[in-house]
Amino acid sequence: MHVKELWNHSAFRWYWTGLFLSSLGNSFGWMALSWFVMKKTGSPVAMGGVVLAFMLSSVAAGLVVGVLLDRFNRRKLIIWDNLLRGLIYIALVLVLQSDSLPLWTVYALIIMAGLLSPLSSSGAQALLPRLVPDKNLLVKANGLMESQWQMTGLFGPALAGLLISLIGESMVLLVDACAMFLCAFCFYRIPFESLDDVSRQSAAGKPGEFFRSLASDILTGYRFLFKRAQLVWLILFTFFFNMAYGPVEVALPLYADQLLEGGSLSLGLLWSALAGGALLGSVLFSAITWRITTGVTLSSIIVLWGITTLPLAFFARTDVAVIAMGLAGLSFTPYNILYRSYLQKNIPSEMLGRVLTSVRTITGTGMPAGAGLSGVLIPSMGLQGLLGAASAACIVIGLIALPLLRRLDTPGLLAVQEGSSQALQPARQKAVKEGEQM
Repeated sequence: MHVKELWNHSAFRWYWTGLFLSSLGNSFGWMALSWFVMKKTGSPVAMGGVVLAFMLSSVAAGLVVGVLLDRFNRRKLIIWDNLLRGLIYIALVLVLQSDSLPLWTVYALIIMAGLLSPLSSSGAQALLPRLVPDKNLLVKANGLMESQWQMTGLFGPALAGLLISLIGESMVLLVDACAMFLCAFCFYRIPFESLDDVSRQSAAGKPGEFFRSLASDILTGYRFLFKRAQLVWLILFTFFFNMAYGPVEVALPLYADQLLEGGSLSLGLLWSALAGGALLGSVLFSAITWRITTGVTLSSIIVLWGITTLPLAFFARTDVAVIAMGLAGLSFTPYNILYRSYLQKNIPSEMLGRVLTSVRTITGTGMPAGAGLSGVLIPSMGLQGLLGAASAACIVIGLIALPLLRRLDTPGLLAVQEGSSQALQPARQKAVKEGEQM
């Protein structure tokens, strides 16, 4: 019933559709770009460099983007992001048509896309609470969004591979560009009346005043975060959870090739099992009313991920590995749903952009840190030793988190503290408008 109630709102339908098209297009685009770099260079380092260029530029832009999301209309920023990234992907298509242009031009365009991407990734999360009529429906809304991302993860790569074989990687990137434009159109169609006080986020004042207040506004998200102990614990455990997941990203391709001896087919089965389990988990979680407290649930999920991935450390059989990955996906899915919903419910809307991007600069480094550490440890520990250590780490992290997060839902834990009103200023609008010196 709650899902039907959400879907009856045209604003949420346009939001869901736009992000689905964007996510599907991006899965096509990354597959096509990776294939092109592989064909052109044959170097895993070059392929990893494309991903690294996008991720690092995205993290670097995140803090400034958080301020922009709180100062300006979030819906319009998402529209501009998709329009500009669509043009960047068209430029990539033109680059791929030429054999004379150096590879660095591809990296330059990818960095530009990465700098823009937080406008949508963080902006969409910050915008969602304004589109949901009842905050109690946020969990259901995030569940629908999670199932959408799992759908694109399950079917996107296979469809992209088929399209690459039929029309080539350049044209698949053009499909990605079209998806960006369609996403921009969907957000344009979101009714203005669905956005509470959309004009309040507009910035005023001279450019000099804007930049003088920028540094202070960037720190605002961290001030809000570190004044709330429960929120700090949640972010830290999410960081360690992401870090413990990093070894899976690095070791799974080697596990499929060396231990299962199935090459890309086995790897595809494992990732599909993970995505399929996650999709099933999203659908089931969205259909039920969850009554276990947030902190207990999140801690238990970390433990369950460790338990379900542990068989990879002891068995080198495809059937066991596929079942393990499917169960891991099924158990993991509620984490993102509850985690995002908790932040959206408990962070004031006027500073949601800054806090979310501050959080992302911490949690977003967990997976790359875990992946980098894995490359150092695999020679000494072996593939299965590393996977076993990562699973054991998750179990320990989850058990430690249980007593520290169990009071996460207690009313007032995230309430504004005395003397912290500065942290709740809406992007220091008053100072900007009045020309006050920072």
